[in-house]
Amino acid sequence: MSAIGSGTGSTGSDRTLGGLVTGQLLRLCQVSGLGRSDAETYAHVLNDSLGAVAERPLDLPPPSRTFLSDDSTPVEFSLSFTPDAPPTVRVLLEPGCDADSLRDNGRAGLRVVRSMARRWAFATDQLDVLEDLFLPTDPQGPLALWIALELRPGGVPKAKVYLNPAAAGATRAAETLREALDRLGHRHAFDALPPADGYPFFALDLGDWAAPRVKIYATHHGLPTTAAGGLCRMESGPDNQTLEEFLRTAGGFDDGTQHPSALRATFDRRPVLTCHSFTRTTGGPTGFTLHVPIRDYVRDDAEALQRAGAVLGRHGLDTGALARSLGAITPRRPQDGAGLIAYVALAHEQDQPPRVTTYLSSEAYEVRPPNTPPSGYGTPSSGRHEPSRRHINHAATRSTSGARTGMEPYRIKVVEPIALTTRQQREAALERVHYNLFDLRAEEVTIDLLSDSGTGAISAAQLAAGMEGDESYAGSRSFYRFHETVTELTGYKHILPAHQGRAAERILFTTLLEPGGIVLSNTHFDTTRANVQLAGCQAHDIPCAEARDLDSAHPFKGNIDLAVLRRTLEGPDGSRVRVVIMTITNNGGGGQPVSMENLKQTAEICRRHGVPMILDAARFAENAWLVTRHEEAYRGRTPRQVAEEAFRLADGCVMSAKKDGIVHIGGFIGLNDPELAEKCERLLIATEGFATYGGLAGRDLDMMATGLLEVTEPAYLAERADVASHLADRVRAAGVDILEPPGLHALYLNAGRLLPHIPPHHYPGHALACRLYLEGGIRSAELGSLYLGEEDEDGNPTKSAPYELVRLALPRRVYTRSHYDHVGRTLERIAKGAESVRGYRIVDQSPILRHFRAKLQPVTG
Repeated sequence: MSAIGSGTGSTGSDRTLGGLVTGQLLRLCQVSGLGRSDAETYAHVLNDSLGAVAERPLDLPPPSRTFLSDDSTPVEFSLSFTPDAPPTVRVLLEPGCDADSLRDNGRAGLRVVRSMARRWAFATDQLDVLEDLFLPTDPQGPLALWIALELRPGGVPKAKVYLNPAAAGATRAAETLREALDRLGHRHAFDALPPADGYPFFALDLGDWAAPRVKIYATHHGLPTTAAGGLCRMESGPDNQTLEEFLRTAGGFDDGTQHPSALRATFDRRPVLTCHSFTRTTGGPTGFTLHVPIRDYVRDDAEALQRAGAVLGRHGLDTGALARSLGAITPRRPQDGAGLIAYVALAHEQDQPPRVTTYLSSEAYEVRPPNTPPSGYGTPSSGRHEPSRRHINHAATRSTSGARTGMEPYRIKVVEPIALTTRQQREAALERVHYNLFDLRAEEVTIDLLSDSGTGAISAAQLAAGMEGDESYAGSRSFYRFHETVTELTGYKHILPAHQGRAAERILFTTLLEPGGIVLSNTHFDTTRANVQLAGCQAHDIPCAEARDLDSAHPFKGNIDLAVLRRTLEGPDGSRVRVVIMTITNNGGGGQPVSMENLKQTAEICRRHGVPMILDAARFAENAWLVTRHEEAYRGRTPRQVAEEAFRLADGCVMSAKKDGIVHIGGFIGLNDPELAEKCERLLIATEGFATYGGLAGRDLDMMATGLLEVTEPAYLAERADVASHLADRVRAAGVDILEPPGLHALYLNAGRLLPHIPPHHYPGHALACRLYLEGGIRSAELGSLYLGEEDEDGNPTKSAPYELVRLALPRRVYTRSHYDHVGRTLERIAKGAESVRGYRIVDQSPILRHFRAKLQPVTG
């Protein structure tokens, strides 16, 4: 069993499905007043009922596209409100959600039901009588078996099961229901039901119920609010006015007037559901519930909360508990999504006061974005006749645990042919370039994952901005637009354009550093390290301890080691430290993000010791996105808000805009120190260009400004995360381990683990990169001992890299999922014959940045 989580995403267990939903359940129980011991018992039952799925990391896709919730979380919560009592918590789950077939799904659910029956000593004879009807050998439909638990004090819940009337086919659903009711003794029950479009569920109460119910759910598409009175067939049921008032309030059609369009309002999106329950075998139904899919008839959850509160208030029920319950599910703001409150239901049972139930989504995988504001009565904001998938609309896609969007949030206007070469051609190409992938011609590469720097596709808006570029030598309009955009984003007082990130680094380090100095970083990337060394200084990497575990799911392995930072600054070398570089995301450390808390503490330590903290901000937006996914205090923030705060924590930044500027060339320096900025400007003018163009054309400045606005859009970042997750799934399925968890800009293959027979000084990472090219025309980059190692004159290793990795960098908006499927298939072939991959030796190299220009040969023998 996995650990029971807090449901906040702040602990290791919360990064699994079981950890998240059990944490949510514990807090919902607290809202309802259920005792801690009972709550923990039910949390363990929920965790156990999910089986292996409970251990599934949340950065993997859902185990199946379950019908139970919009984002395919196999768990849903609900709160049942009755007068003069705290709300009752219910949990609905699909135990077999990870089964390979609907048949196995149902069998898995049946096993869990029977396990519960043994635990709580209730009979399953009614379910057993119906097994062949609802769990046939070849079932159809969207579900097999769900279990609902109503949580009560004492650790023994009320249980019920939901079954699929369409298991033998949608056209036979009514026939299946008639047969089921007949077997249970309710021979005339079906004839008592109102006309309906379909029958999605059949439910049975099991266990300790005062009057166990048989329940039939029906759908009513396009229902007018004025038709409510014809739905209820319960004896002494609610009057027509009560039902119509509920429909108008929950559906948003009640504006306090008798406007004609309000009177004609219909539920023309996801349909209204009715449920009739039978507790006796003679007479009509003894219970009736009307369900409104409120998430399809609101702008956002703030509006849903207001409407649900109005329904509760009209029936004299507690409204505050519902608001507290939303906070128990998620820290996100209600206005940032639509779907947290999925349904609102008004229930009547014989001889009982009315009950209101609100159904709450766990949102483990996705958050459905706010709907478009309604244009008038009867035309609700958004929704579907069938359960929606939140990845359909990307306009503001948000995720609590690693987004899954399913499609690109753009369409393709221009295409470019890619090379489809033969293995013989690739073998000749590799031999010609002395086995250095950097020297391949682009037309010899099919899928180019060498770098995400300057390789992205620009948008139509960027191209249009470039067409308006002002090419004046000094003071161009393009510069001032660029300057305004960067100043607003970063808050820095002095902005200097540069033609790319390494130019910005050279200018800053040449100005700031003195020979003999030390530069500290979470991890220097190759050009950063080279520019530090060219300035006569030492580059020291002090990544956090968690970065050493390639397999852990720790969300912020890009952090700097704060204890080592303090010791260094307080120690004998402290006076030699000239600057601390924080790389976000930490590219040299596997593309891992840096938490805002780590940035804050680093900034404070640096200020205390009078050392500037500079951001290497090449991938600032991707870092911000991951912060909003995994850092509890920032879950309700937008990526733009997080990025702005990050920049303002630092004394300045250098940036290669070829990454998160989504341009082919460009970069900048941002500083607050006027004296340092003036010195940098003088060097910029002497070596790059005048201060208002910095080696760039005006069109480049304009496209960069537009890219810096586009890059923090949630839809763009959600897609970026989803593509990386898709490729990660394919790589794992191929049997190749990656540096976990996957980031956004690249995946890092664990070549050392895949090729243990190749020693570090024969460069297993480079060997895997070459085999990727040979097998599939895929170009990648080694980040192992070729990049970081050292050998003596005889080729004997004197220093090896801590890990042998291969980076698959993901160009922005360039490749689709089918391209990445090709990468997965290629890796699968390589992994099956891994022992045949040979190492390499260097025959010529440069003293610095050797991986760019080295010449190699395969190791023979």
